[in-house]
Amino acid sequence: MVTIKIITVILSLAVTCLGLTAQVRKNYLKKSVEGLSFFYFSLLAISYTFWSIYGFSQHDLVLIVPMSLGMLMSWLIVAQFLRYRT
Repeated sequence: MVTIKIITVILSLAVTCLGLTAQVRKNYLKKSVEGLSFFYFSLLAISYTFWSIYGFSQHDLVLIVPMSLGMLMSWLIVAQFLRYRT
């Protein structure tokens, strides 16, 4: 069971770090969020937030670690929408 938890955390972090971090960087370099859905990233940020809260309430690092990173990165993209809106 521990092996499955480790693999889950690693894969979740990989997806979050590669996907959302790359999007944040691209937005920053372009100073634009053109073509992205504010609604989608807002829902994503809310979802990650609730999963993080649930992980903390269960003291479950398998949820806390990747969901907290996802929460941070998705809220950062939402903030970029506010910063770069035209």
